[in-house]
Amino acid sequence: MLPFNERFRAFLGRMLSVTLGIVITFSVQGILDRQRDKRAVRSALELVRTELAANLEDIGILSDYFRQEQASAKYLADHEKDLAKCPADSVNYHVGIVNADVSVAFSHDALELLKMSSLFPKIKDNELSMKVIRAYDACELMASNVNRHISARDSSPKGAVQWLNTLHYDISEFITNPDDVQDAVKAIDVFLLP
Repeated sequence: MLPFNERFRAFLGRMLSVTLGIVITFSVQGILDRQRDKRAVRSALELVRTELAANLEDIGILSDYFRQEQASAKYLADHEKDLAKCPADSVNYHVGIVNADVSVAFSHDALELLKMSSLFPKIKDNELSMKVIRAYDACELMASNVNRHISARDSSPKGAVQWLNTLHYDISEFITNPDDVQDAVKAIDVFLLP
């Protein structure tokens, strides 16, 4: 039997080996978990960026539509007394624009996925997180404004052309913060740089 000092040293050596093994295992696991989280955050933000970029394209289409809606309402009002003399295809085009069935809903699936996956806090960039939230809020506000405008236009007792011509609206009343969406897309691009 070994003396107590040697047994104690052997015991401490084994304990130190086991403790060191545990520390190394947890350290390596921590590094792997952080790398996995980083990849998951990048992947989720790539989806958010794609979705916001698509929403931004839709905002551009809406802006064009509202410009054309104003121009078509003006054309029809200017030619109200002589519509029969106007080219039929022009009249049909402008009537189709002011009576278009428009409904807007921007996609927010990627944001919901980001929230539900508990990755949002793992972004660790509060400014970026706030830009993403503001971008989606801006999209939601725009959709609400556009849908309210279309509903009011369609239910106007004056008819769409007269109502639109008395309204004299500014497109920015409906397309309210595309800069927020652009800022979020740019911030994600910077975050995703290698």
